[in-house]
This record gives sequence, structure tokens and C-alpha cells, in this order.
Amino acid sequence: MSASSRQTPAAEARRCHEQAGTRLRAGDIGGAARLLDEAIAHDPGFALAWSDRATLRLRAGDAAGAVADLERALALAPQTATLWIELGLAHDAGGDAAAALAAFEQACALDPSLATAHYNCGVIQHRLGDLDAAVRSNRRAIALPNPPLMAWSNLGIALEQRGEAEAARAAYDEAIARAPNDPSAYWNKAQLELRSGDHAAGWKLYEWRWAAGKAGVPQRRYPGRPLWLGGAPLEGRTILLHPEQGLGDIIQFARFAPLLTARGAQVILEVFTPLKPLFAGMEGVAKVIGSGEPPPPFDLHCPLLSLPLALGITGETLLRETPYVTPDPARAAAWRARLGPATRPRIGFVWKGNPKFPNDANRSVPLADFATLFGADAEFLSLQKEVTEDERRLLASHANVRQMGPALEDFGETAAILANCDAAIVIDTSVAHLAGALAIPAALLLPARADWRWMQNPTETPWYPTLRLYRQPTPADWTQPLAGARTFLETLAGGETAG
Repeated sequence: MSASSRQTPAAEARRCHEQAGTRLRAGDIGGAARLLDEAIAHDPGFALAWSDRATLRLRAGDAAGAVADLERALALAPQTATLWIELGLAHDAGGDAAAALAAFEQACALDPSLATAHYNCGVIQHRLGDLDAAVRSNRRAIALPNPPLMAWSNLGIALEQRGEAEAARAAYDEAIARAPNDPSAYWNKAQLELRSGDHAAGWKLYEWRWAAGKAGVPQRRYPGRPLWLGGAPLEGRTILLHPEQGLGDIIQFARFAPLLTARGAQVILEVFTPLKPLFAGMEGVAKVIGSGEPPPPFDLHCPLLSLPLALGITGETLLRETPYVTPDPARAAAWRARLGPATRPRIGFVWKGNPKFPNDANRSVPLADFATLFGADAEFLSLQKEVTEDERRLLASHANVRQMGPALEDFGETAAILANCDAAIVIDTSVAHLAGALAIPAALLLPARADWRWMQNPTETPWYPTLRLYRQPTPADWTQPLAGARTFLETLAGGETAG
């Protein structure tokens, strides 16, 4: 073989790398991965091959493998700022926020002109609760050429959480002006307007939840049976109200169904199946069905969370009357007998939410912290359906705690137990909405970055007059809300009305 026909290992590595790119463009990810393996085998000093293989590993969900490959690439090219950004993304995918931030900061140090590096710093800083740093990083990104469009929205979120509503609104407006078809800025601005009480603007913008993928279900269309968003008369017509988002959202917004009946409509209320027994006897509703059940014939339809827009609900016309649901009398009586006479205040409680919910880690209280409340002179009923073995043992170690979870077949059962309680202590879950809808006095423990529906009043909400709100001053610190809950319990023990 002539010298000109022999390929050096480095040249062979580059040939494999080029072929890997061709395979990847053709959609052959497995073939591309094998060729990158070959490229690295030919030339372990080929940094780009390590980086590209990391990209494929990250795409396949192997964050640890991607980190390992990127560390090899950076050992070969430590001054390459873009590799540090890739390493930060891999660490973030693997759940190591501190390592991700360190990598992004290194990218910023190597090349301060990289807007994406500053933007990614802002993402992690915000997640870690450092709002001031997040604002600075997003502003740096925006001041540079070609910043990610999400930088304006992320800046707005951080500003809003710092209490700077006007500056946040301006950031969202800029995001909308730069990307008028991007739903995320509209969604963020909708929450700002609703949180601040501008319902006229908020409900209209809230329709962007469908495009932003925040409704939790596909948007429904029924040929020949139009979507009703107000305007069209309801007299003599049947309307299907259908559910979206979570169980708590359905409890919160079902209050508006009877208003359609008052306009002459026949209302079919569809709810997620665990809620069907709760709403079975709701006044002003002709029929209640569970998800998946075929509805009776209907003329119009509306998602439940679009009702405030359709009805023109404002802060002044928001329905504050509670209760608007009632537990089944037979179930409530059965639980009254089962629980026996109460010799001290009886408190229902939940301390954690669904771990699949994106913000659950922020809204759930560690049980060891929550358990400090059990020292009060009260009887506590755990309404937590799913508990770990360690949690079960901790609860069992307190003589004044009874675990109701195994008996909670549906929300009708939960409502019947709550009806036999003097009060509740809850976090931002469906049980909080249930307590409010039943007009049960309740202490609601909220994270520092609470959902829009709890608005801005530090202690009260117009949605549920019997709820008392206790908010974290800073993320991850439950000291103040738990202190508020203890005061709430002391008020009950003193025979006064809480709140």
C-alpha cells in the first residue's frame, strides 16, 4: 500500500466523524453512535467526537455518560466555552444544579460575549432561589447579541417573584413583541395579571395555556357543537363542561357551573373520575359524569377553566360563597360513627403532593418538619393517600395521629372525613381546594413562589374565605408557615374562629 493511500488514525477518526454526521442527518442515531465510538477509538484526542457522542448520550437519557464524555472533551480543550455550556446542560439533566451552574459560570468567564452562557446561569440561579443573580444573568444575556428569546420571559418571572410587577410586565411584553407566536410569554403574563387581580386581561391571556401545553389534556373539538366562550345565548341549550389540569383546578372552577344554569342552560359537568362522588349532588348541575363516560347529547362545550372568561368574571364578581359542595350525608354519618366523639379539636392534614407535579418539591413540607405540629392538644387525621414506610412509622409514633389514607377511595370519602373535622392544615394540593369548597377553616402552607391562584394578599384569598394563608418568606424555609399553623391551632384550642 502506498503512503498516499494509508490513513492516519487521526484522519480515520475524522472520516468516521463525518460519516456519523451523515447518519445522524438521516435519522440513524444508532449508526451515528457506533461511528463516533470508532472515531474515539482511532483518536482518543479528538475532542469534537467526545462532545458529539455526549450529545447523543444526553438525547438517549444517559446524563452521566454525557458528563463523562464532556469531561474528556474538556480535558483536551479546556478553554472551549461552548463545551462548558454543554457540560452544564448535562449536569442539569442529571439533576446536579450546583455542578451545572459552576460549568455555566466557567463558560461566562472564558467568553463573556456568549449570551447563552449567561442565560443558562440565570435558569439555574432562579431554580436555586437566587432571584437577584437570576435577574443579573438574564439582563447580561439580553444585552448581548443573539440572546435566547426565553431570556425576556425568565427575566420577567424572576422580577415578578422579587415583587417588581411592572418591570416583569415590561419584560413579558418585550418577549411577546420579539416572538409574537411564542405562547410562553403570554402564559407567564396571564399568571401575572391574575395574581395581581387584573382579571379582564388575565383570563383572556390564560387561553394561551393550550398552546403553552399547560392544560394537561388535549384541547377538545366537537364538530357541529361549538366552543362556548360567552356571547351566544344559553337559554334552552345543553352545555358540556369538561375538565383539565389537576383535581384541585376542577374543584376550584366547578363553582361557576350553576351560573350557566341560571342563564337557562342544561349543564353536564364532566370531572376526573375520583371527583365524581363529590359533585354528584351539586346544585345547579343537571348531570355529572366521570372522564371517559359518554356524555348525553349537548349543543355547546366549554373547558372549566375558560368559564371565568366566558362569564366575564372579575375580582368584584368572583363567587366567594362557600360551601358550594357538600359531602354525602350517609358517608359523613358513617365517618362520624367510625371516628367517635371528639374530645379536642380534630384536624385533617396533608403535607405533600403528587411527586410527578413539576413544582412538588417546593410545595411539599418534609414530614419531620410538619410533625412538629403534632405537639398541639389536638387529634390529627392524615388525609395523605400515598405514604412511604418511613412516613407511616413516623406518623404511628404520635399517639394523637390517625392515618386515614387506606380508606380514601375517592374525594367523596375525603369530603366526608373533612366534614367531621374542626379544621385542616394543608399544602397547595387538591385537599386545600376541597377544604375551601366545603368552607372548612384551614391553614394553607404556601411556598415562596406560590401559584397564581393564591394571588398577592399575604394571608387571605377571595376564592376561599375560610382559608388562612401562611407563606414562606424565602424558598425551602418552612419555619414561618409552620409557626403560623401553630398559632392557627392555638386559636382553635382557645375556642375562637381561626383566620
